[in-house]
Amino acid sequence: MCEFCRVRSCISQKGFPRYYLPCSPKVPRDAQLIYLPYWRFKGVRYICSASGVTPRFTDLSTLAVADMPPQIPFSLGLRSQAIPMKLIRPGIKGNFYRPMPSAMALQDTTVNLKPEPHTFKEDIGETLSLIYSPFYFRQQDLVDGVTNKALPLTNPINPSVFDLDRVHPGGETHFIAGICPGCGADLEGSGDSMVLVCRNCHSLWRAKGEKLAKIKFRSAAPDHKDDIMLPFWRISAQISPMNLSSHADLARMANLPLAIPREWEKKPVHFWSPAFKVRPNIFLRLLGQLTSAQLEPDLSQTVENNLYQPVNLPASEAIQTIRITMAALLKPRKEIIECLPITEVTAQSVSLIFLPFKSSHHDIIHPDLGIGINKKALALSDNL
Repeated sequence: MCEFCRVRSCISQKGFPRYYLPCSPKVPRDAQLIYLPYWRFKGVRYICSASGVTPRFTDLSTLAVADMPPQIPFSLGLRSQAIPMKLIRPGIKGNFYRPMPSAMALQDTTVNLKPEPHTFKEDIGETLSLIYSPFYFRQQDLVDGVTNKALPLTNPINPSVFDLDRVHPGGETHFIAGICPGCGADLEGSGDSMVLVCRNCHSLWRAKGEKLAKIKFRSAAPDHKDDIMLPFWRISAQISPMNLSSHADLARMANLPLAIPREWEKKPVHFWSPAFKVRPNIFLRLLGQLTSAQLEPDLSQTVENNLYQPVNLPASEAIQTIRITMAALLKPRKEIIECLPITEVTAQSVSLIFLPFKSSHHDIIHPDLGIGINKKALALSDNL
C-alpha cells in the first residue's frame, strides 16, 4: 500500500515469481553480495491407481547454475519454507545471476517423483518460482549471507567461478494500482489472490502484463450476509476416446445408485473444480462431490456484500483436474486408470462461479448439498 495515497497495488510478474532470501543482520553493509538462483517446485501430485487416488505434497528446490563449488548447497532445504522470502524489486543491490532452464535444473531432482507402474499422475496447483540466496566473500572465505557463516572449504574459491551472466530480475516485477479501471473504486483482494473484486461496479479483474483485464464470472445469490462466497471453475470439455458427454454418461460410468432421467441424455456434463487451494484430501473430495451433483444454480453477474474466498488456482490447473475426477468417480477403476494416459481432454468452456456456503461455528456448509469445509483448513490454505 502506498503510504502517501493509501492505494493498494497489485503485483504482476513476467513468467514466474522471483524472490530472495534476506541477509542476516550481521552481514556487513559494504559486503559485495552474490545472489545465486534456485528453482523451486511446489505443488500436489495426485497418484491415481486401481486402489484409489493418493495425494502427495511436493516442495523441491535446486541450484540453477552449473559448475559451482561443491560447498555451495545444492538445495535450499527447509529455508524456502521456514524463512520469509522477499519479493525482488528494482534497485536491490547485489549481483544476480541468470538461471539455467527450470526443466534442466529440476530433471534430476524429480526422478524419484515418477509414479509406479499401472498408475497415472497429475500435478495440481504447482508453482514454479525462482529464489535467490545471498553469498559474499570475506577475505578467502565464501560466506552464506543468510546465516553469516563461512562455508567449509578445503581450498580457497577463486572469485572467477562467479563470472556468469548477470540479470536484473527486479525489472520483471510490475506494480499496478489496485483501482478499478471501470469505475475508479478501490479493488479488494488478498495477497495470494489472482482476482481482484470491485463491489462498486460488480466486476472482477486480474493482472495481465502491466494492466488489469476484466474477467467474466457468475454468482449464486446467498441467503444470509454471513455466507461465504467460494469460487469454483465449471468446465465443459470434449473427452476422447471415452464417451462422456452427457449427465447420463457420467451417471452410468460412475455407477450412481439412481434411475437416470431421460432428459439427462441431452444434458451436457460439467466438471467442477475449486478455484482455491485447500488441503489435498478436501480438494479431492470437492472434485467428486460437485461433479457428481451437476449443480444448476440460478446465477447472476452480481458482486454480493459477502466475504469472498480468494481465487488462487488458475483455470489451466482446474482443467488438469478432470482426469483426476474421472479416476475418482468412474468405474471400473482399473480400466479407467489404463485409459487415462491416452485420454485427451479439450476444454470447450470455462466459467468462474461463486457459490454461497453457510457459516457455522467450525465449518462452512453448502445449503443444498450439505458439503462442509473446516474453517481452519480453509484459513491455512495460503500455505499450500
